[in-house]
Amino acid sequence: MCPSAPLYAGSRLLGIVKADNTVDILEEPLEIDEQFAAAANTGKAAEQKFRFVNKCLKSGCEQWTGETCGVIKRIVDTIDEKLNSDELPACNIRPDCRWFHQEGPAACKACPLVKYI
Repeated sequence: MCPSAPLYAGSRLLGIVKADNTVDILEEPLEIDEQFAAAANTGKAAEQKFRFVNKCLKSGCEQWTGETCGVIKRIVDTIDEKLNSDELPACNIRPDCRWFHQEGPAACKACPLVKYI
């Protein structure tokens, strides 16, 4: 699962982008319907206001490097050392998360900092 997917068929709401561009991750991703999707795209693009989770598209995504997700790799490589605490944020998608399987616990700590790219 990609924790920073664009809004497309099958997407679920993972979090809400706050004014400081960090993301409040929901306890559990919410199913969304066409009505929500239409409303979410009024004004700024939905991905600028919300984070969505959906299947990882791998080579179908411009962030795919050929072997890994380039988004989380760049973020983990540049995060501040203070994010390296032992505690991981609660997450219901971790067992299936592309970022966690690729970068481990560092991806979970960085996740709330990532707005859709």
